[in-house]
Amino acid sequence: MDGLFILGLVALTSLAGAALALKGPAWSARALGAGLVAMLEAVGAGLVCYGVNLAAGIAIVLGLRAFVPGHLSLYVLNDIALLALSLLQGLALQSWRVSARAAR
Repeated sequence: MDGLFILGLVALTSLAGAALALKGPAWSARALGAGLVAMLEAVGAGLVCYGVNLAAGIAIVLGLRAFVPGHLSLYVLNDIALLALSLLQGLALQSWRVSARAAR
């Protein structure tokens, strides 16, 4: 139920933002499609970074287990901060890629 409320809230505010943006002269419905594609590319890049960060973290933890006395847990990777930072990392890399393409 909580997830549906959050999803509905975000959908409502997204529709309100789109309605306000379309009333202004600077934004068009065609630009919305390009914006959605750019957003999906950035989210995709963030999820790829998340997968790479998880794989690297697992490899490092498993490798350290051979050298560190005691138990080193994989649960250290179960942190929302890793997802948030990975999404920001992907956004930065995607923005860099787009900027480099535009500079050519």
